[in-house]
Amino acid sequence: MHPVRDRILAGLLCRHLCTKGMLLAGYEGPPPDAPHPPDTAVFWCNRSGWAAGPDGLPANPGRCAPGRGCFEPEAGA
Repeated sequence: MHPVRDRILAGLLCRHLCTKGMLLAGYEGPPPDAPHPPDTAVFWCNRSGWAAGPDGLPANPGRCAPGRGCFEPEAGA
């Protein structure tokens, strides 16, 4: 599974956060032992449909977390 998706399922990131890698079958992201994982992913919010969430702030793993007003955990997380 994709590392961002894993964090969404654990309730650590908003369920609306998306990146292209999550949509590719079989792509699991960089290997866990990569010294400097690439940070070139483009994120968007599925709720707003834009690179910013409904609150106007950027959608990314650093911001789409508990405590943000628009944060919604995955059901069952």
